[in-house]
Amino acid sequence: MDKMPSREEMEQMLEKAKRDWQAKLDAMTPEERERALAAAQKAAEEDAAARQKILEDAAKILGTEAPKPAAAKFYPYCGAAVSGGKFCGECGKPLQ
Repeated sequence: MDKMPSREEMEQMLEKAKRDWQAKLDAMTPEERERALAAAQKAAEEDAAARQKILEDAAKILGTEAPKPAAAKFYPYCGAAVSGGKFCGECGKPLQ
């Protein structure tokens, strides 16, 4: 069985993935970037809906009430998660 990566190795992999994704974004036209980020947001929303459905099904089986889903919000320009405020914490652009 393969050894579990260390915390440092995991952080290095994460940083590499971020750099690779940023390089891909930088190479895109604004229209391509908008489409890619919209697709990523749609996928995130579909995943959240699937998780909520699982929680609701489990709640029915247990006879309890399912927790309400938290609204996931993403800024379409850069894809950063936002939770309010006037400006994006990632790119600094005004939120609409």
